[in-house]
Amino acid sequence: MEASARLPLGEDKVGLPPPLVCHLESHELTHLKLESEARKAGKNLFFATTAKTREAAIRSVAGDVRKWEKAGYPEEKITEITRTLVGGLCEFLFNCPLDMLIERHIRDTFEPLRPAQFLSVRKLALEAWQTNSNPEIRRLTPRKIFQASLALNGAYGLFLDDLFQGASAFAAPYRSLENFALSQKLWNHWQDRNKNLRSGDEYRLVDDFADMTGLRDWYEWRPDPGYHEVNAEPLKQGTTNPELLKAKQPAAVFYFLDAFKRFDAMTAEEVRNVAFEIALAGRNGLDYASPDEKYELRSLPDRKFSGLHLMCLMYAGFKRVAPEHDLGMDLNDPFLAALGLFNADREKGG
Repeated sequence: MEASARLPLGEDKVGLPPPLVCHLESHELTHLKLESEARKAGKNLFFATTAKTREAAIRSVAGDVRKWEKAGYPEEKITEITRTLVGGLCEFLFNCPLDMLIERHIRDTFEPLRPAQFLSVRKLALEAWQTNSNPEIRRLTPRKIFQASLALNGAYGLFLDDLFQGASAFAAPYRSLENFALSQKLWNHWQDRNKNLRSGDEYRLVDDFADMTGLRDWYEWRPDPGYHEVNAEPLKQGTTNPELLKAKQPAAVFYFLDAFKRFDAMTAEEVRNVAFEIALAGRNGLDYASPDEKYELRSLPDRKFSGLHLMCLMYAGFKRVAPEHDLGMDLNDPFLAALGLFNADREKGG
C-alpha cells in the first residue's frame, strides 16, 4: 500500500450537490499540491505498508488474536479481518495530520467553499462516530487498533471544532472516553508544529502521530524517484471510486454480518426480493460516500439504510441467490472476512 493523495478525483458524486463535489475535488487537488511541493523540495516520500510492517502490526494485537482463537474463530479469517483493520488504520494515520493541513488551507484560501466544506466534513465525522460507537465493532476490533482510531478521530474532531470556530461539536462524543487525553495531545502537537512547516515536513507530523499512538513500526517511508512507471492496464471497475470503497471495507465487514443475520431468517425468495430491489434502486448509483441512513426498502421496512449498507446487502443477497452474477464491486474481502466470523460464531451457538 502506498499513499499520497488518498482518493482520486473520481470521488463518488452520486447524491452529492455540486458544492460538496467541489470541496472534495479541492481537497484531493490540495493533496497533490502538497506532494508536488515536497517533490520540488526533494523531500517527497511515499507511505507504504509491507509484509514486514504488517507482521509487526499483527504481532502488536496478538492478545486479541489469541482471544479470537480461543473463541473458535478460524485462523485464516482472523488474519484476514485483522489485516483489513490494520490497513484501514494505517491509511487514517497517514491522512489525519495531512487532512488537517488541507482543510485549514481550503478554509483560509477558498472562502466561498466554507459552507460546503462544513457539510462535507460533517458527513465524515458522523460516519466515523457511527462506526466507533457500534457495539459489534467495539467487540470485534482489537483494543490497540480501536484505541488508536478513537484518539485520531478525537484529535480530528478537536481540529474541526477549532476550524469552524465553535460552530461544531465534533469532538464532543470522544470527550468522555478514557483516551481523550491522547486526542488532546495529538491536537496540541499539531497546533505547535503546523505553523512552521516547510514543504515535505508534513511527513514528520505523520511520524509524530505514529509515535504518540504506538504505530511507528506499522509502516515505512519510501523515497520518491520523481517519476512513475505504468506497467499494467487499468482495471475495469463497477464503482465510480474503487479506492473509496476499499477504504470502507472495515465498515463493510459489519454490514455483511448484519446481512447474514437477516438472510438466515428469510427464504430464498425473500432474499432475492431484497437483492433485486436494491439493484433497481441503484441503477442511478448508491451514495456510499455518505454514512447517512437515507434509503428505504419495501422488502425490509424496519429501518433506513446507508448506501454502503445497501451495497453489502445486495452483494450478500446475490451471493446466495445468483452467485454467478458479477456485480463489479470490490467487496469480496470484507464479505469473506465477515462470513468466516459469522460461521464461527454460529458453530459456537452464538
